[in-house]
Amino acid sequence: MTSLVPELIPVSDDVLLNVQHFYARQMFLLDENRVAEWLDTFADDGVFRSTGLPEPLGGRAAIEKLTRAGVEERRCRGAVHRHLLTGLHADGRPDGSLVARSYVLVVETLPEETSRVWASTVCQDVLFRRGGGWLVRSRQVSLDRKGHAAPVLETS
Repeated sequence: MTSLVPELIPVSDDVLLNVQHFYARQMFLLDENRVAEWLDTFADDGVFRSTGLPEPLGGRAAIEKLTRAGVEERRCRGAVHRHLLTGLHADGRPDGSLVARSYVLVVETLPEETSRVWASTVCQDVLFRRGGGWLVRSRQVSLDRKGHAAPVLETS
């Protein structure tokens, strides 16, 4: 009987370091509100799922709409977000893609206030190579506290 779950293959330290650099760049782009460049790290038909969203976002246009709304909402409040990625683990798949899992803390700072953890998440991506880099085919963000981001991340 064949398994429906693809076999996972350990990746080399060089590949893991390369993936770590990918995520560092991706997180900086998002935190610097460089939405167009951040979107370029997703496949055209990429999918973004989150336990804080009512439904998955399919394709760059849907992901862009939500991301730009979040940037505007933070701008109006004077909020700064920093995405801190830790605990990165990646495994290869037979088709050459990777499954990458990490913890991501989102720290929020408001003017004249102390920084606080805005969200604590587990992020699981499927990455694939395109040219010399990686692209996100799918992302699943699981919030440690269901619905935490829902009031901020409206999809309509």
